[in-house]
Amino acid sequence: MDSRERILQAAVFLFARHGFDATGMRELAAHAGVNISMVGYFFGSKKGVLKEILDSFLSGYLAIAREELAGAGDLHTRLERFIVSTVGYFDVQRDSLIIAISELPHDDPEIVEHKAGWARQMVGIVNREVCQPHAAETGKYIPPTSLSPMLTVLMASRYLFAPVMEKVEPGSSETVSREEYAKMIVGLVLQGITGSESRVTKS
Repeated sequence: MDSRERILQAAVFLFARHGFDATGMRELAAHAGVNISMVGYFFGSKKGVLKEILDSFLSGYLAIAREELAGAGDLHTRLERFIVSTVGYFDVQRDSLIIAISELPHDDPEIVEHKAGWARQMVGIVNREVCQPHAAETGKYIPPTSLSPMLTVLMASRYLFAPVMEKVEPGSSETVSREEYAKMIVGLVLQGITGSESRVTKS
């Protein structure tokens, strides 16, 4: 593994556990086993490292959306496929997922705009492949700027809240398998998006 890759892996580990702001350049360089000047050489700054992590993770997420939401099948089938694939991706990329969602310094216009560039692409895909077809079928239009983050956070919640849930109930993160978790989300999302309602028999 070259120095650049070691820096990236060290940053993913440290940012996910300690946060971007709390991780110093010296700590990052020491964890990667490189001279501090190497971080600047490859990335320009600590913020440059963060952007690289975001780009790597979000490009993968966007690729899943393009492939699964725009693929063959009806809306139900495509959404199910997208959710299952995304949950699998999030499971493998847990640390990068935590960074992508939690490391959003709202007072840093540069980082906000960087994330917004990726978000615009995702919103476009969700609008074209989900919101518009759903509106054509049901007459109900769901704004993609609402649906896209809702879907993301719902699929990510298992990994974002795992440390807390483990404190609440040890072993809870392993109670439901990744496959079962994906199916639970599919049921929740599709029932709401398709407008179907569960029927409760009143006595």
